[in-house]
Amino acid sequence: MFLIGKVTGINTSDGMFNLAVEDKDNNLFNLKISAEAGENIKISDVYEFNCTLDNRDGRIRYNVETFTNVREFEYDKKRDTMREFFKSSPISASESEYIINDYLNRIKNENIRRITEKVLDKYHDDFFLYPAATKMHHNYVGGLAYHVIGMLELAEAMLKIYTYMDSDYLFAGIILHDVAKTKELTDPINPAYSTEGQLIGHLVMGAMDVKLAATELGLADTEEALVLEHMLISHHGVPQYGAARKPMIAEALLLWYIDTIDSKFRVLEEELPKIEDGDFTQPIAVLDKTKFYKI
Repeated sequence: MFLIGKVTGINTSDGMFNLAVEDKDNNLFNLKISAEAGENIKISDVYEFNCTLDNRDGRIRYNVETFTNVREFEYDKKRDTMREFFKSSPISASESEYIINDYLNRIKNENIRRITEKVLDKYHDDFFLYPAATKMHHNYVGGLAYHVIGMLELAEAMLKIYTYMDSDYLFAGIILHDVAKTKELTDPINPAYSTEGQLIGHLVMGAMDVKLAATELGLADTEEALVLEHMLISHHGVPQYGAARKPMIAEALLLWYIDTIDSKFRVLEEELPKIEDGDFTQPIAVLDKTKFYKI
């Protein structure tokens, strides 16, 4: 039989490892696995176990023959399984992909659209699985794409007010601004910062991806490629927050503010329901450790 579940505990007896495993419906199973194979099992990770059943002494035992970590599943199965076991975006990966592709298809400038499509396609699977951060905001499966959607919807509303803005650059900049988080972070479930992420950072890595895509498309010397690169390296606004340049283009400036708004207000949206009216939240890191009063 095959069982997909999260390992919640490990102990040893009779030279074997006993795994406490919980499936998506919260059913508990005790699986036995050799000590050698069990060394590769980690608590809180999800696996598909191929088990044989042993009904000795009238007690059913599940003996693990082989296992596969969720990270090794094919994309569709990985995506769905991660959402079943871990905190995830409030909208599905398929819905996220539909919304982002809709905005992508609204980009009228062919050069901007082709560069954006090429970079997004390069990271497609991870883009719709990864969080946007380890702790600060959108720190759950699918959080990166959900953050991008929130920003795109904010941009669409703002474009009705600031009509001089170029929607092509703004939509493309938003879709691409955090794409290199898929390299800056090590994992969609328990992310840490990679060596590359710490030494270079997602702003510069993202701009490098744009440069490479533009070069491969024969667009390296175009203004569109240059502007997109600038938007990515400047979208944290100021050097102390990691920006290589301050925003020097209207769309780059708006990208920074939209990014700030969505990251902060989504966290506040999560924190306020935890308290009663008339109480204060705990200090919120992404909001300069401010405590907010709930009315």
